Amino acid sequence: MADKANTSPAGARTVSAVDSPAAIRNVVLVGPSGAGKTTLVEALLVASGVLSRAGSVEDGSTVCDFDEAAVRQQRSIGLALAPVPHEGVKVNLIDTPGYADFVGELRAGLRAADCALFVIAANEGVDEPTRALWHECDEVGMPRAVVITKLDHARANYANALTAAQAAFGEKVLPLYLPTASGLVGLLSQNQYEYRDGTRTVHPPDDTYTAELGEHRGGLIEGIIEESEDESLMERYLG
Repeated sequence: MADKANTSPAGARTVSAVDSPAAIRNVVLVGPSGAGKTTLVEALLVASGVLSRAGSVEDGSTVCDFDEAAVRQQRSIGLALAPVPHEGVKVNLIDTPGYADFVGELRAGLRAADCALFVIAANEGVDEPTRALWHECDEVGMPRAVVITKLDHARANYANALTAAQAAFGEKVLPLYLPTASGLVGLLSQNQYEYRDGTRTVHPPDDTYTAELGEHRGGLIEGIIEESEDESLMERYLG
């Protein structure tokens, strides 16, 4: 497994070493090949300031797909580690191959991880190996989250992708954000975030999303309360 983000290209900021294990989190990205795991890592590296510009799988310029064979095939064939700094914590993003041929690399990434980020494409849904892997992580108590990618694809449908994720992973999979044409709406913050021309603006949700926001936000809060041992959360919610 290679750590590539410390050898930053021009314009990028090098991640400093972190000595304390308490300040390190290992997050493994898993999901079908082509779901967008490597591209998601690139986006997170740019958002955190590690990279000044995102690379592309198609032109072989991503941080994680540095191997000659990976560049030629335009797919990950081994583990790659990309450190991202966040509020004093070093988050090691572990990119894994999606093809079954490289399941050994995937297993190695899971053994090193504190939690798993399941990446599924909005135009493809969830395949059986990814479904099985979710339940394996559940059995060992590994924390998991889901990222739905490729929402700009012609065949993408967020509602269908969410339904597919809940069918595959369980009804406790609940959205934290709703996508918009140029950003997203946060269910907990109740803010709408718009991204245009490299800048972000924050404002109250448009009326278009009010009903959907209320529906999903209520379900999310109820799910949090159900999983929490803090009985005061229900009182705060009802109050």
